[in-house]
Amino acid sequence: MPLASVVKMEKGTKWRTVQKCVLIVEDNAINRAMLTEILSPEYAVLEAENGREALSVLKEHGGEISLILLDICMPIMDGYAFLAAIKANPVYAAVPVIVTTQSDNESDEVSALAQGAADFVAKPYKPQVILHRVANIINLRENAAMVNQFRYDRLTGLYSKEFFYRQVKEILAGRPEQDYDIICSDIENFKLINDVFGVPAGDRLLCEIAKMYTRKVGERGVCSRFQADQFVCLLEHQWEYTDEMFQQVDIQINNDSNIKNAVMKWGIYSIDDRTIPIEQMCDRAFLAATSIKGQYGKHFAAYDDNLRRGLLRRQAITDVMEDALAEGQFEIYLQPKYSIRDEKLAGAEALVRWNHPEWGMQSPAEFIPLFEQNGFITKLDQFVWNRACACLREWDDKGYPPISISVNVSRADIYQADITDLLTKTVKRYGLSPERLHLEITESAYTENPEQLIQTVGDLRDLGFVVEMDDFGSGYSSLNMISKMPIDVLKLDMKFIQNETAKRLKGGILRFIIDLARWMKLSVVAEGVETREQLERLREIGCDYVQGYYFARPSPCGEFEQMLQRWQWRPEREAGPLDGVCEPAEQILLVADEDPAYRTQVRRTFDGRYRIAEAADSDAALEDIERYEGRLAAVILSLTLPGPGDFPVLKALQREKKFWDVPIIATAPADDPMEETALEMGADEFIGKPHSQKKLLLRTIRAVKSASSQAREHLLRQEAHQDYLTGLLNRRGLLDAVQGLCEGDMPAALYLFDLDDLKRINDMLGHMEGDRMIRQFGALLRAHTRASDIVARFGGDEFVVVMRQMRGEESALEKGEKICRAFREAMFAEHTTVTCTAGVVLCEASKSVYEMIGRADQALYRAKNSAKGTCQLWKE
Repeated sequence: MPLASVVKMEKGTKWRTVQKCVLIVEDNAINRAMLTEILSPEYAVLEAENGREALSVLKEHGGEISLILLDICMPIMDGYAFLAAIKANPVYAAVPVIVTTQSDNESDEVSALAQGAADFVAKPYKPQVILHRVANIINLRENAAMVNQFRYDRLTGLYSKEFFYRQVKEILAGRPEQDYDIICSDIENFKLINDVFGVPAGDRLLCEIAKMYTRKVGERGVCSRFQADQFVCLLEHQWEYTDEMFQQVDIQINNDSNIKNAVMKWGIYSIDDRTIPIEQMCDRAFLAATSIKGQYGKHFAAYDDNLRRGLLRRQAITDVMEDALAEGQFEIYLQPKYSIRDEKLAGAEALVRWNHPEWGMQSPAEFIPLFEQNGFITKLDQFVWNRACACLREWDDKGYPPISISVNVSRADIYQADITDLLTKTVKRYGLSPERLHLEITESAYTENPEQLIQTVGDLRDLGFVVEMDDFGSGYSSLNMISKMPIDVLKLDMKFIQNETAKRLKGGILRFIIDLARWMKLSVVAEGVETREQLERLREIGCDYVQGYYFARPSPCGEFEQMLQRWQWRPEREAGPLDGVCEPAEQILLVADEDPAYRTQVRRTFDGRYRIAEAADSDAALEDIERYEGRLAAVILSLTLPGPGDFPVLKALQREKKFWDVPIIATAPADDPMEETALEMGADEFIGKPHSQKKLLLRTIRAVKSASSQAREHLLRQEAHQDYLTGLLNRRGLLDAVQGLCEGDMPAALYLFDLDDLKRINDMLGHMEGDRMIRQFGALLRAHTRASDIVARFGGDEFVVVMRQMRGEESALEKGEKICRAFREAMFAEHTTVTCTAGVVLCEASKSVYEMIGRADQALYRAKNSAKGTCQLWKE
């Protein structure tokens, strides 16, 4: 089997295309036959003569039906009654409905849409219009369904790690009186099970474990597969745990999976402190499980005093934090911000540092999370606010150009009753206007008590403070919250920036977010910019401001002042770009029509929704489309617009790929051939003139929504193929990527890398350190491969790399050794004894990717037995 065919056919199973199903509800047999003839080449078709019969069909085939074409005027049960019936039934409410009717009365269309119909088409049926509308609506529904896929693990059906965290948080908040335990499990030597019994057998074992979790937990908790062989659940505390209980579970799983001697280690954390993060609760449970790895007859361990040594350091910090603040051990460092347009200094972010007289400089990553938990962060934040304002006052008195400083406002600060009064008094004390102090609110704060947060932030913004959403892109609530929050600036999370700018694909989520910010009139600040390549990528997609080591590291206030002294400010500059938030570009609706009266009507209709641009001929329309690239919400295009040839604007847009995502609403006197031609040439909608402005508004909003949904689908598909931890391809992405290999890529070398002793790192230092190491290795692989190579995290601590056009076996082995050596040297520099081992094989076009990975795994196994940290080539 060719390597490129693995997605279409895996392990002898042939894949076939499954047609989507459409239900036609129409009392006229001739009309049903016409619709069936139009749709049957692309869809499976079911039929019903009236609404009552259609309900019976839905009852039998509801899960298979992608869309319903519904006539309004029918005997027994008409279309409106049928609509009401299915919208009241949660089982069928999500199935989209396109209403058909003989009437051309716009009130019928508006009424159908108001009652839940997804679209409306008039008789007689036009094949191109029907196919276009059906495809659009089905696509919208499938996009919504895709979001749900990310909640569940693909193999077992249990919750994903991220969604499990969210569910646990909600359960604990909703039932404060109930005691709960976090219970986790880990299979000893799971990789050996895969090696001996095969991956399918290993997958069956994982599925049996998932079934066991589901049965045992039932309605009393929730379950998740974290990664590889790691499972975890939240369970109501009802009994004392014994080794015998878990031993019986092991026996049952071994019997059900037909795998003998699979040994599971269990860890339990009884939740006694609900203020700590869910991630930390789970980490404590896993620490308990790893503490008994290798101990025969020991099946479970509970997190107790023997595992609290890591907390001693936290207690020591807590004991001295008040004295440290009083003695001046804390100071602020300033991280410069720059305008990406001209790379000029535009402001700063205040960061806190702790220089302890005995311990030395302490890492904020260690003490800030602790202070957020124990509440000391409010005092530390107020110290930072005062120091930042004092610096601004001093620099103003010295005559430096005025800049702004961003300071952190923690969750604990937000929920103080006097936060607005406190901040107002702080800036007044130093004679500063509020816009000089930017307030950074982390994204995680937006998930707790959002109503109070929205109110408080709105009050601060009304007082003149500039509000920034910090760490945007680090959590799951961002897109939902930014539409509600009164903010001025999006500050993109550093890891998110580094992952996105490293991707080979142009645009992606980063471009989507910046376009969204433009539409919402928000400025965008990107942090963590470390390379010129990242800067140019951000400049290309329209980011406003950047900060990071590429320009300057954080420095004490005195060093930052020296930077102000030597900086070459532009003479015309009166204030820093971030002193007042710059207005990003608005979304533009282009009305290209030869009739000025019509353009005036459209302007009135869409006033307040978009900025309106007008064009009276084809040349002007094309110029505006080029001018407003990236800012066009839609184009309302007259097909009779003066210009050379037929449909010159549509032809030009069809040639330019960069405009394919711009919704086009074509208008012209009602004409079937013209409508069909416009749709074939890429128009999203066709509206015959004359028409009401309400109809134009509804159709335009629907077209924009459809285009946005397609963009989201593209992004979701990318995310479905991406490993969440490293940003590399996941296993699904790997399989899709190898499908694109061709003869010109051969010979290709396939590497299987494995991080040695990673479980020991997890046991000793915790899973957060293990995750950091996995991310670091992913970054190293990206640095040592070309953009055209395929790099994937295959699962757990295993990575697969496919390098195209490898010169031969000697070159392949040399490249693998170079990567292993680079990782070994990087880890040695960090005083961490961990290495990576690799196996490599030159691909054969006749072999499947699974066979190639199997061969690489054999070479990897031989390398581990002979010398860890090396690479071996597969030989017969």
